[in-house]
Amino acid sequence: MIKKILGYSIAALGAATLAAGPAQADYREAAYFTTLYSDASHTTVVGHITPECGFRYVQYTLDGTYSQYSEDEFVGYCTQNGWEQL
Repeated sequence: MIKKILGYSIAALGAATLAAGPAQADYREAAYFTTLYSDASHTTVVGHITPECGFRYVQYTLDGTYSQYSEDEFVGYCTQNGWEQL
């Protein structure tokens, strides 16, 4: 009898945990504005990569020419409610 009651209690606890599901964390992703340069001297700007915050994503858009010579600037966090800036 004790095993049976204990078994039901454990089963009920497991079912309640599964029904509740895992706790969903708030979405928060860092976003950066990137300046692209023509060479390693970083004197001539040839383009920019601009972040756009959507619901649960950051989308980047290239304006100009892509280059491996770049500098990133943190602009804030994209959250499920829009921009969160520090």
